Amino acid sequence: MENSYGVIKQLIDLWGAFESEAHEQHDLLNFSEWLVDQIKEENIANTKFENNQKLHYHPETVEYLSKLQPNSRFQEYILRIARFEEFYIRKYLVDLPLNSRLEYLFLFTIENLERARKTDLINIHLVEYTTGMDTIRRLIKNKLLSELPDKQDKRAKVLCLTSEGEDVLYRANRRMDEARNMFLACISPNKWKKTLSVLSEINEFHSNIYLNHYDKPFAEMSNLMDSLKHLHK
Repeated sequence: MENSYGVIKQLIDLWGAFESEAHEQHDLLNFSEWLVDQIKEENIANTKFENNQKLHYHPETVEYLSKLQPNSRFQEYILRIARFEEFYIRKYLVDLPLNSRLEYLFLFTIENLERARKTDLINIHLVEYTTGMDTIRRLIKNKLLSELPDKQDKRAKVLCLTSEGEDVLYRANRRMDEARNMFLACISPNKWKKTLSVLSEINEFHSNIYLNHYDKPFAEMSNLMDSLKHLHK
C-alpha cells in the first residue's frame, strides 16, 4: 500500500511538471504522450523537469542555482522567496506606522487570540526573545498596543490593541491582502496549493525542535533530527 501511495504522489508531481510546460491542452491524452516521451528520454525517477519559460534575472543567479543539489536548491528557493516577501511587504506598509512585517504579525496575532502574552507572540513567530520584546515595546510606545492584567493569572499581563492599533491593523490587512494577491499572481492556485502539505510537514517538524530543543548543541540536535525524521516519512 505504501508503494501505491508513492506512485500516486509521483503521478501528481509529474502532472504538476506537465502543467508548467507550454501545452495547449492539459488533458489525459496529452499527459500520457508527454509521460511516454519523458520515459523514453530518461528514467522517470531521475528526470529533471525544467520550466520552458526563460528566467528573467541575472545569468549568474541562474548558473549558481543550477549547480546546487536538489535539496540545497529547495532550501535556497525557500530563503529567497522569504526575502522577496519581506521586500514587497515593506513597500505595501510604507506609509503606515509599522516598521516591519513582524510588527504587523504581532498586531494581527493579538487580534486573533483570546489572550495574547508576550511569550506567545515570540513563540508563534519564532523570533529571538530580545527581538520580540523590542518589537512589543515599540508597538506600545507608538500607542498601537497596551497591557492589561491577565484575568486568569494576576501575576501576568496580556496585550491588546488600542483603538489606534485597530485602525492601523484594519488598513494593514487590506494592504497585506493586496500584497499576497500580487505575490502569488505568477502562479495558479492549483499549483501553489499542492505545496502546502509539504511545507506544513517541514514546518511542523522543525517547529517542534526549535521550540523544545532550542538550547541543544549541534551534535545533539543532529542526532535528535535523525531519530525524529522516521516519524515523518
